[in-house]
Amino acid sequence: MAKIRWGILGCGDIANKRVAEAIQIDPNSELVAACRRDAMLLDEFCRRFAVTKSFTGATELIDSAEIDAVYVATPVHLHRQNVLDAARAGKHVLVEKPMALNGDECDEMITACAEAGVTLSVAYYRRFYPIVQRLRQLIASGQFGKPLSVLAACGNATTFPRDDWRVVKAQGGGGPLMDIGSHRLDLFLDLFGEVSSVKAFTENIVASHESEDAGIVTMKFSTGPIGILETYFGATDVPDRFQITCTRGAMFTDSLNDGELVLMQNGTTTRESHPAHRNLHAPLIADFTSAILDFRQPTVTGQQGAAVNKLIDRAYTDAQH
Repeated sequence: MAKIRWGILGCGDIANKRVAEAIQIDPNSELVAACRRDAMLLDEFCRRFAVTKSFTGATELIDSAEIDAVYVATPVHLHRQNVLDAARAGKHVLVEKPMALNGDECDEMITACAEAGVTLSVAYYRRFYPIVQRLRQLIASGQFGKPLSVLAACGNATTFPRDDWRVVKAQGGGGPLMDIGSHRLDLFLDLFGEVSSVKAFTENIVASHESEDAGIVTMKFSTGPIGILETYFGATDVPDRFQITCTRGAMFTDSLNDGELVLMQNGTTTRESHPAHRNLHAPLIADFTSAILDFRQPTVTGQQGAAVNKLIDRAYTDAQH
């Protein structure tokens, strides 16, 4: 079977930490090309991962006849154009989260890929965590009764420089609500469905950046439960908490990445371990390549990625009032 030949667009932190290796360990993939504006850092990346084709311009990589798929790992404000260009070139696209600056950009990207007949997915890799699959199973079983609420809290201790794209509205779209909150909102929507109402608060408490460093959102799901999301930049020791409270018990973790799940029911506490893959991006890459080869939709579709952006749009709009 022919392998999917990949090019990585944007060889920064996430590409170095996980994406390149995830592609290389997938039996259906081959990492062929990479692109980064900084030629010296690009050369280091290519030597580290034995990449044979290197480009300092995005269109050169995208137009290369030697790749079938592009992993877009550029700053958020570049996602839209990168994906539109990839679709024009007939390349499948896996784009980093959040999908774009807003829901309207996401819709453009979805339309372009659909018209070009290429596969589009968004890097919400936490969907593939065994602990998330276990939570989904427990909710569906009814063992804990009816879900009442879902709570997620996450933080990054870093206070970014004022010119970092993560805190410049036009480049990142927002602060922690966009950058790290998007992952949790994807899980909220995946587990509980459509949101009927949203209330949000955003503040600059730690630094005077353009984008928020604290973002808190409450929401009501059409299926009944209430959702609460807390996101922070510049806050140390914030647990990666994810908790679902039901009518007959609760399930929670203080380390979603580690997969340690606590179940509380009838006065009894049970602990389960559901560790994620050592490379958190590996199941995402494997699903995407098999979707292309099997002519099916990926687990995370462009429409689902857009739904996260549209929910964040609603939150930011509410926070401004």
